[in-house]
Amino acid sequence: MSVTAQPSRQDDFAKSFSVSELWYTRCPVPTASGIALDLGLLRDEFAKSGIGLRSIRDSDDPRVNISHFDHSLPGLFREGGNIPAIWARSEGRDTVVVALTWIDEFQAILVRPDSGIVSLSDLRHRKIGLPLQRGQRVDFARAMALRGIDSSLALGGLSLDDVELVDVTSEQRSFAASSGVANGRFHELESDALLHGEVDAIYVKGAPGLGTARGRGLRILLDLADQADPLLRVNNGNPRPVTVDRRTALERPDLVARYLAVLLGAADWASNHPEGVFSIIGHEVGRSADEARAAYGENAHRHFGLDLSEIRRQGLASQKDFLLRHGFISRDFDVESWIDPAPLKLAHELLHES
Repeated sequence: MSVTAQPSRQDDFAKSFSVSELWYTRCPVPTASGIALDLGLLRDEFAKSGIGLRSIRDSDDPRVNISHFDHSLPGLFREGGNIPAIWARSEGRDTVVVALTWIDEFQAILVRPDSGIVSLSDLRHRKIGLPLQRGQRVDFARAMALRGIDSSLALGGLSLDDVELVDVTSEQRSFAASSGVANGRFHELESDALLHGEVDAIYVKGAPGLGTARGRGLRILLDLADQADPLLRVNNGNPRPVTVDRRTALERPDLVARYLAVLLGAADWASNHPEGVFSIIGHEVGRSADEARAAYGENAHRHFGLDLSEIRRQGLASQKDFLLRHGFISRDFDVESWIDPAPLKLAHELLHES
């Protein structure tokens, strides 16, 4: 796949500021970026213009590595969980959302098989494990679990006030040293606490979460992925924003559009190659292709598309409000003004022209 702006338009944009290097980062979860990178599409697209494309994981500079969370690196494209992206914007990082993706995943409340808990209402006055990871600018694992717990309790007519939240503390490794949620230890401490009777229920997600349930013999009380209303499935992974710093979006929309056009092309490829997609997802999350298929659904390969639809915008705003309400971010901001639709519109034009 190749996308190139018309020469006159390209020349006009290039007068703004020249770019010789771009950075990217994505979470180890199903993303259009992961598909495009695995296929070499992003590398090939920007190599035509002599622009290097680098992963922040490849840098030895911790200030570069931490940009995955604080988005402090100019020229950085990020597709991943919305919690760090929302936190960075709340902290004043001048980023813009240029696209949103939505790939549903296993999101479950787990209990012990012998617990006697058979419905959500049985969680009243019970202990629910909540991860507490020190050493992070934003504890995305805690925020993610709390959102999943809160959403699940509401479906049972309960609230967070009806249960006892019990901290399960761990030390989070640095981003550069960690494989993130793909590592086999994700959810391990919470499931240990559950099996040892220290808590009565925990929240898990994705292929690692499904692996935890199956591997440790835990019972699924509820899978939020089964809920028909997409807003009930909102969490760190739904929707996932594609963000870039505002200066790059404003002064080099051609580069941002080319990046997005590659992701759109990768999503189109994915829709026609399910076996290849689940192999790529499995590698991303550290699981087999079959486990990836079970955790993200038989039709996950059809859901890599990028858009800025109203439901995805609502989901992003809902997540921001939740994080603000529970103290994960300290400053409010307007989600609509955070979104810049121009690069995605230009990306579709580039694909139409190519």
